[in-house]
Amino acid sequence: MRLHFNETMRSGNETIKAVGVSKRYGDKVIFDGADLMVHYGERVGLVGPNGSGKTTFLRMLLGEEQPDSGVIELGANVMAAYLPQKIVFSNEELTVLECFREDISIVEGKAREYLAKFMFYKKSVFKKVKFLSGGERIRLKLAMLMFQDINLLILDEPTNHLDIDSIETLEAALDDFKGTIFFISHDRYFINKIGERVVAVEDGGLKSYEGNYDDYKRERAACEAVPVVKERKEKVQILAQADPGANKEKGQRVAQPGPAAALLRKIESLEKEIIELDLVMGVKQDYVELDQMYSRKQQLNNELELAMEMWLGTGE
Repeated sequence: MRLHFNETMRSGNETIKAVGVSKRYGDKVIFDGADLMVHYGERVGLVGPNGSGKTTFLRMLLGEEQPDSGVIELGANVMAAYLPQKIVFSNEELTVLECFREDISIVEGKAREYLAKFMFYKKSVFKKVKFLSGGERIRLKLAMLMFQDINLLILDEPTNHLDIDSIETLEAALDDFKGTIFFISHDRYFINKIGERVVAVEDGGLKSYEGNYDDYKRERAACEAVPVVKERKEKVQILAQADPGANKEKGQRVAQPGPAAALLRKIESLEKEIIELDLVMGVKQDYVELDQMYSRKQQLNNELELAMEMWLGTGE
């Protein structure tokens, strides 16, 4: 599957621009003053949980929906090609060859030669579109898009129905593409291969993270660890300030190296190890080590909960 993207003149530096975009459906707020700038030549992956607004953003970008407020637009001289998640052709009764040539001025021999690059060999070009599998539909649509003069590719889950060989070939073709690529994907490996910046839908906005998916996850883990570390430090300080040796009758304070004090020391030790694990997990790249650390963290959290219950049970 040898692919090649035709490219037209380059677009302006500002390829995709969103300023103060807000969008809601009933009581559900999708975007609230979201901003985004994608420059020429960038490869940007849009990520977020299902239902977070990724497809809504694409629909607004393509003009299929309008934001409630704000502006979202393509820049000057942008020639965009869009590969949707669900591929539908205007006439499903056409053959692969007929569908490809429908709006293209190209002789049959050249068309068949071109389609062969997309794994449509010999008699397969005479297969009706309605009988194509999901992967075949994507390959045909890609063939049609790549024949155009474009400088912006917009992709929605492009690897969903492709086998490994086709995915690798697609990645190689995208590597050769000199224009801008903006895509939605849940495929971590695809994002790592293609992405140079990750934009996450977060709290009604669009937050940018430089790098690929692994870089994004590390930065997210580090950011999430900060408030947790702060909360745990405060909890340890509160426990440390507790006075298990108070003699209420005499109004005196007496240190007691009994069970409560030992539990407090254990709690502090567990908290410290969990905090250290959070910080290391925020920068680790090896998935085997991360999995081991995650298991260890769960074990420590269980021990911490038990120690807290025991400490509270002392009545001190």
